Amino acid sequence: MSASYLWRMAPAAVLLLGLPAAALAQSASPSASPSPYTPPAPSATATPVPLPPGIFLTTTDLSIGTAAGKAITFPVDVLNNTSNVERIHLDDSAPKNWEPVLKDGSNDVTELQLLPGKDQSITFQVTPPADAPHTQQSLSVKGTTDDGLSSNLDLSVDITGQTTSGLAVTTDYPNLRGAAATKFEFSLSVANNTGKDNTFGLSASAPSNDWQVYFQQTASQTQISSLAVKSGSTQSVNLEVTSPDSAKPGDFPINVDVTDDAGDDAKVALKVTIVGNYKMALNTPGQQFAGGATAGQPATITLLVQNTGNAPLQNVGLSAGDVPNGWNVKFQPATLNNIDPGSTSQVQASVTPAGNTAAGDYVINFQASAPQASVDKDYRLTVQTANPILGWAGVGVAIVLVGAAVWLFRSQSLNAR
Repeated sequence: MSASYLWRMAPAAVLLLGLPAAALAQSASPSASPSPYTPPAPSATATPVPLPPGIFLTTTDLSIGTAAGKAITFPVDVLNNTSNVERIHLDDSAPKNWEPVLKDGSNDVTELQLLPGKDQSITFQVTPPADAPHTQQSLSVKGTTDDGLSSNLDLSVDITGQTTSGLAVTTDYPNLRGAAATKFEFSLSVANNTGKDNTFGLSASAPSNDWQVYFQQTASQTQISSLAVKSGSTQSVNLEVTSPDSAKPGDFPINVDVTDDAGDDAKVALKVTIVGNYKMALNTPGQQFAGGATAGQPATITLLVQNTGNAPLQNVGLSAGDVPNGWNVKFQPATLNNIDPGSTSQVQASVTPAGNTAAGDYVINFQASAPQASVDKDYRLTVQTANPILGWAGVGVAIVLVGAAVWLFRSQSLNAR
């Protein structure tokens, strides 16, 4: 068989070899049609992209805006993404006089040693001086290792002309009014936006040494001088102010100051208005609330109205209660226009028991009332009837008159017979 014959028969052989496979495929699924392509379902969670080996310095706040003179804190995370224990040297860069410092908690830190795959959080603090230009300033934190690894974190601060602060103290009611010896309660809110958890010192000025001024936690009666507030949170605190009994009417300032060790400072001005301590007393010259009277005749009782407070009493009216029927009570004067603090005014009360009042003890309630205060005292009055001798004389005259009338009637009857 020649070579040219085999060459001509090759295509036919290939075709015959392919027929059984096609026939088998057709017999296995005689009516099958091609299925459309369905892509695989996406994964429920994306696979994180692995970091390359090395060390990394990261932060969530790459740029911060603030006013000059206010401390700024950047939270920084340092990661050792190698298979070795790494000693990482830390360095920072900031404009002149910005006082940069790296801290691990409350301690300054310049180096970290991290196990493979471990990280450590630190803070980078700077304080722009009060005369810092109102522009964007660049600063950085850098980490290096002895085996040549390094990471650089570039940051920026935008100095604005606004005198904003990361610390604020506010109150809804800065002015409270009341009488002397009153306890005033101011509710304050301390907002911490300094970028870190902190404990703030609390102080308040008192008008004088005889005023009581102290801070209290809202949930207890414990007196405090500092308040812990987490970053980005607001904490409530009460300021208790008690004025002395001797406080004169007027306005008294209370200045509150909240500070921290980073130089943050917030103030709020409060005011207590003393409207006066209104008190009065009712007395007699002999400090006796008992006396005598005769039925049908007026008895004069002297009353003393005293202003024992520290503010003037105005429009003090006099009245009497529990007065028996038929009795008459009058005051001279009936109204006192003004009584200054520490002063006493005299009033004459005229009490006339009814003429038919039986002998005995009677109680009258004397009252002194002003719009600002009032007082009352019971007065016991012993009533006597008129002169008993004159009474019996009257009875005798009545008997004589009756006897004379009877005699005259009988005489007339006898004459008629």
